[in-house]
Amino acid sequence: MEAVIASSIVLVILFMTFAIGVLAYRYRVKTLRVDTYIVAGRTLGFLVTFLNMAAVIYSGFAFLGASGWAYAFGAPVLYIWIYGALAYTFAFFFAPRIWETARGQGLLTQADFFMWRYGSKVLMVLVALVGITFNIPYGQLQILTTKYVLDLSTYGTLPTLHVAVLSFVITMIYVFLGGMVSVAITNVFLGSIMLAAMLGGGLSLIAYYFGGLPGLFTAVESVKPEHAYLWAATGRNSVQWVVTAAVGCGLGFWVWPQLAQMVFPAKDSKVLRRSIVMSSWYHVLGIIWASLTGLVALGIGMKLAVADHAFLALVRDTFGPVALGFIGAAGMAAALSSAAGIILTQASLLARNIYQGWLKPTATEKEVIQVSRIGVLIFTLISVLLAYTAPAYIVYLLLVGYTGITQMFPGWVLGSVWKWVTKEGVLAGLVVGLIVGVLMCFVWPDYLGIHSIIWGLMFNLPITLIVSKLTYRGE
Repeated sequence: MEAVIASSIVLVILFMTFAIGVLAYRYRVKTLRVDTYIVAGRTLGFLVTFLNMAAVIYSGFAFLGASGWAYAFGAPVLYIWIYGALAYTFAFFFAPRIWETARGQGLLTQADFFMWRYGSKVLMVLVALVGITFNIPYGQLQILTTKYVLDLSTYGTLPTLHVAVLSFVITMIYVFLGGMVSVAITNVFLGSIMLAAMLGGGLSLIAYYFGGLPGLFTAVESVKPEHAYLWAATGRNSVQWVVTAAVGCGLGFWVWPQLAQMVFPAKDSKVLRRSIVMSSWYHVLGIIWASLTGLVALGIGMKLAVADHAFLALVRDTFGPVALGFIGAAGMAAALSSAAGIILTQASLLARNIYQGWLKPTATEKEVIQVSRIGVLIFTLISVLLAYTAPAYIVYLLLVGYTGITQMFPGWVLGSVWKWVTKEGVLAGLVVGLIVGVLMCFVWPDYLGIHSIIWGLMFNLPITLIVSKLTYRGE
């Protein structure tokens, strides 16, 4: 009976999400153009921009991965708290500048910016491929999150990976149909659910067991003291790992190509800046409190086979199936809303920049939309196959993605500020940064306790700047 109650709530939310996405396409899309499909025609107001942005940003990682990381490692979860402050401060000044450029030049994707700024098809295609490739683990992460939600909410009565994949595929149907319009309208619904669950669930659990934060931290120190400190010389329990992960993720946060596509649909820069300010409160009221639930699980001595189950297992054991159903539905909302933005972005990069920008410059709007829809199918299939064959820690999957994506920072950010940054410099830095970052991810993981994001940037940045100075011809 408990499984029926909890899983029914989760499935009702899934059905409502699908219905909203399809109805948004049917009643809001009058003419399906390329700019409508990719950036909703740059018509989104404050509420939709804010909730759409928040829903895509705060994925399964924010909802379950952060609490699982805190449960598994303790104090290193601080990196999540820190990078949000860095990312939103940066975006407040940078994102409106990029939006103005995008509107003035008709840019629809991040790779469009690289083509406009540097005039290099090679660089445009490389950026598109990086955005597509390093978003693959992020898409896979969303299926994994949905599986974890179903693991707990069905009390083990269903083949959860199969159902998670089915949920993912159902979500992609409305992405296929309506593009950004369906994604944005649906995310208004999903984003609201997510914030209520992360804040309400985190506060309730801390208050129920410990009465407040002092009691929680005291309990963690007494039960597992090594999780209360950054004690190691190297590795993920070291100060340098937390600092470099926080800085790397803070710099890379707004380099993700799907965030460019969440920035571009705003109807003006004022709407965008207000949306960024409000989204920052998702970090304060959402992910920080969600991450603390992992410490709650530690503090009460909960034994978990899967660390990422921490938040939902606590809700299940503490408040029962009804609360589990609502919190689980919010976790699934976090995963599916992000998945929708990720898959749409990958498909847009494929159609707009690889197909139209490189392979067939004469492609019509109808062809670009068709290729985008084919891309939705392709990247959905890839994520599904990886979910079956290569599961991993939620946070680990995210950090692998960050390592590659952040290597576009010099060309994306510095190139928008300094006119002397050249295509030769950006291309050289990006290639070297990717090679070093991948090596430090898989061959020498986080060598010396320094995160692979920063290792890549330590080579990328000087090469970009030196080569740019050598190749800049002036105007």
